[in-house]
Amino acid sequence: MNQTLIEKYGLHRPEYETLLTQYVQSIAALFDVPVAFLGISDNDTLWIKAGVGTNVEQVPLHDAICNLVFETNDLVYIPDTTQDPRTSKKPAVIADHGVRFYAGVPFSIQSHTIGSFCVIDSVSRTMSEKELKLLTGFARHVGQQVELIYKNIRTEDEHQLLNNSPAALIRWQLRPNFQTSYLSANMSKLLGITIPQDVSLFKLDSVIHPDDTDNFLFTVRNHQQGAEICECDFRIKVSGNRATWYKLVSRAIFEGKTVIAIQGLLLNNTEQKYLESRIMDTNERMRLLLEASGLGTSDWDIENDSLRVNNRICDILKLHPDSVDTQSMFWMQLVHPADKEKLVSQIEHSLKSKNAVVDIEYRLRDAEGQYLWVETYGKVVTRDEDGRALRFAATHRNITEKKLAELHAEKQRRLFGFINHAQNLFVAQKDLQLACEQIFPELMELAESAYGFIGKMECENGVPCLQIYAISDVSWSESSKAEYNKFKQGELRFTNLNNLFGHVVTSNSPVMANKPMMHKASKGTPSGHPVLKRFLGLPIQRDGRVVGMIGLANKLEDYTQQDVEFLTPLTETLANLFKAVEVEQARFEAEERLAYLAATDPLTGLMNRRAYFDQIQQRAAVSNAPHGLAIVDIDNFKLLNDGYGHPVGDKVLKEVADVLRRNIRNNDMVARLGGEEFGIYLDTEDSEVCQKILQTMLEQIKQITLNTEQGPLNHITVSIGATMFRKSPQAIDTTYFDIAMKQADDALYDVKRSGKANIAWYGAPVEALNKPSLSEVKH
Repeated sequence: MNQTLIEKYGLHRPEYETLLTQYVQSIAALFDVPVAFLGISDNDTLWIKAGVGTNVEQVPLHDAICNLVFETNDLVYIPDTTQDPRTSKKPAVIADHGVRFYAGVPFSIQSHTIGSFCVIDSVSRTMSEKELKLLTGFARHVGQQVELIYKNIRTEDEHQLLNNSPAALIRWQLRPNFQTSYLSANMSKLLGITIPQDVSLFKLDSVIHPDDTDNFLFTVRNHQQGAEICECDFRIKVSGNRATWYKLVSRAIFEGKTVIAIQGLLLNNTEQKYLESRIMDTNERMRLLLEASGLGTSDWDIENDSLRVNNRICDILKLHPDSVDTQSMFWMQLVHPADKEKLVSQIEHSLKSKNAVVDIEYRLRDAEGQYLWVETYGKVVTRDEDGRALRFAATHRNITEKKLAELHAEKQRRLFGFINHAQNLFVAQKDLQLACEQIFPELMELAESAYGFIGKMECENGVPCLQIYAISDVSWSESSKAEYNKFKQGELRFTNLNNLFGHVVTSNSPVMANKPMMHKASKGTPSGHPVLKRFLGLPIQRDGRVVGMIGLANKLEDYTQQDVEFLTPLTETLANLFKAVEVEQARFEAEERLAYLAATDPLTGLMNRRAYFDQIQQRAAVSNAPHGLAIVDIDNFKLLNDGYGHPVGDKVLKEVADVLRRNIRNNDMVARLGGEEFGIYLDTEDSEVCQKILQTMLEQIKQITLNTEQGPLNHITVSIGATMFRKSPQAIDTTYFDIAMKQADDALYDVKRSGKANIAWYGAPVEALNKPSLSEVKH
């Protein structure tokens, strides 16, 4: 530090040290002291400069008496150092012929104390107050001397730097007339011309290139009119008709409001001009390339949030350049809502990551409200020393035509896959509503719509209506929730077709309403219903008539004829599916009818023998519990047929069948086994219950009366053979049932043999009209 301080103020240079030494000698002689010097201090050393009466160059600061001056930053006056406790043990005091008297004063440069000026003697002595004030004044003068030396050195250095620099100084005075008053020594070298010895004869405008003279004169006039700082570029003519570019940065000096002088700094600007020319050429080539390529460019000053674009972007978006805002928010609000999050995410990643780029395709809204597809490639081109992004540059290309073609091809591929999926679902499930519900979310995505439904035309009480097979859940109130629950149960129908939806059906044509409230068929929406911003209704047609419709609503962009054409294959597919539903329903009903006929006796409508046997075996296969089984036979049926004729016989069969049908319970079964025989299966383990049911049947049949041509026919009776049976663990499916039927048939034979018109249980006497306990019945 001490060497730096001494060198800084020139105290190491002989010419200045000699000057200071002479000054110190004069003061020492004035005070009649043998020793005087300047002490410059650093942290631990006192450096002695301009010394008189001493050859010492440095001493440790803590041993030096001058340290007291630095500690107090004030005058230190010690008449006898041996008597002062602060100095009595200092090395300079206890040495032979040591210091006995000391007076020191601090001196400062630029308000900073850098040293002390002191006078010393080897004998004790006193100084008057006047002498001490004089010593303090001398110290102040020493500081001023050192400060002048410092300023002189700086001036010399500045002149040296200026003379060796690529810049030169020039000064003009304006009064009494405009002329050169100062030129730095390097001006001739800088300009490469000879400068007159009398600088007032030098006229800068005389050596400036004629094409640039006006630039210089314009600068001078600006100063004269009050401009303080100006700059201009011009060329200086040199030998060989060559010209060198210079930049003049000038400043006016005022006296009041009047310019009295102009100072200028002149720099060689040839390299900068060359670079600017190269940059301009490069920029022009780049501009031509960008125009040829159709690329737009943007330059985002992130710190000031200023985003500048070229005219190509304005052309792409149909924006007038004057209407373009430079804030990034202006551009972000043009981004399609569905693309904004993706774009922001990429930009944020690029700003944070050093080598990350933005490479993205997204949509921008043009001045006409239409969305265009744009491809953007960009990256951070400037960062600060902490890596924070400062500038972001990007190129932009309109790829709408290409992107729409790609999207259309992709949507077509997805649509056909979607149609195939719908057909497969229907074929697999045979359920139109389930198939429509499963494909509905994908339909909404393909149609880019928020709401929608699929409906099929049906009739309710002779009135056409739309049966809804798929619909968006827009339960906005209790009533609408109830309507949506109806849909979930397959019961939702639109019976009112006097509205925008119904207009699709009644007009048998697509309805496109991008402003639904303005459409002639619009009746508004129910209270609380989401607002319909856009609507598209597509009829589902077969053989020229409407068989259903698709309703779509609230696409972010307007619906267009392209949407209608795109979804036409789907409406055609749904028309075929609706037809398939009708065919499938007819087939199902036919199969149901055939199955019914195959299992039903055509005369009585009862189950036939085969269906009866199959049902009993199916039930017994899952249960080993006892069940009642009976055979009912109409008594004397052959005589009745022969006496009254077959039509009457058929009526008797039907009447008996009705009695039997009325008296069985839900899980019981009755069947016509053939001829005049009927079979009864009673699903109970209780034999008393079986007896009561059979007895009721027996009594009610006796009450049958038929009117015939021969007169009333009554007293119709039946004989019933019954048994309780269960499946034996050892029996196979066929044998146990055959055994049970044989038991019932045997019991029937007993009734017939005993006089008919009665009930007999297998293993019990016929006379016992009340069924014996189960324990008495043979199994």
